[in-house]
Amino acid sequence: MTLNNVLDIYDDVKDDLKFLSMSVVRTKIMLSLNEGDCKLNDLKKGLDLDSSAIKHVLNDLEERNFVFKNGDVYSLSEKGIIICTKLAELIKTLSVVKKNEKFWLKHDITSIPPEFLLRLGELERSCLVESELTDILKTFENFKELLHKSEVIKGVSPIFKPEFIEEFKTLLENDVYVELILTNKIMSKTMRSIDAGTLIKLGKLFLQNKLKIWKIKEEEVNVAFTVTDTTLSLGLFSTNGEYDLSRDLVSDDPKAIQWGNDLFDYYKGKAELFKIGL
Repeated sequence: MTLNNVLDIYDDVKDDLKFLSMSVVRTKIMLSLNEGDCKLNDLKKGLDLDSSAIKHVLNDLEERNFVFKNGDVYSLSEKGIIICTKLAELIKTLSVVKKNEKFWLKHDITSIPPEFLLRLGELERSCLVESELTDILKTFENFKELLHKSEVIKGVSPIFKPEFIEEFKTLLENDVYVELILTNKIMSKTMRSIDAGTLIKLGKLFLQNKLKIWKIKEEEVNVAFTVTDTTLSLGLFSTNGEYDLSRDLVSDDPKAIQWGNDLFDYYKGKAELFKIGL
């Protein structure tokens, strides 16, 4: 749906938007009921509010069919469940952006497809790893550490660092399964940087199905990320076109790892398998 389409339907829903956003108590009650049905006393204890305030809000929510009452138990209606699911996702997304504002501001997010931006709340339990003047290699060292704790590594990279070649060579020698999606330019640089002996080893690993490398056009990808069996590490380009080596968003939360795996599969669907000849 385009922005114009959204503006066209805005007038139809603006009252509900105002109703839900103008009251903290309404939001908290709906989120509480989203966790399960509650009695008035349960809500009172959980929200630390007096019964009269909660009852007044519950009446408003009932009137708009967000909530219904069965005996002394309150529940979300089907309408309430749908709206609350989106409300919770919006809150988590706002938290992701606010908590790591330096990571998202002035960075290019155009290579994160809209369907993945809609799921950004899945990165809620993530932290920003940031290099400092006294430790300019902090981001890179943290990245190396997470690689060496992994058994499965999948990465998308439109950037080249010679140090990565030795790191991945060591990982492959230690039976770590690796899948990489590289742009044509990075693929060429990587192949030129590998000696004949290493190339033969990579070819054998390819035949043993322990290594897969995919090629993708430069214009298809402008984001760098690695997802392993334990961690997601996400990097972005600055809006000036340079890759920001000083900041990575990192998470070991299963939801973030799944987000990373799904994004990897998205890019793999646009890439071509590269065959290493012996």
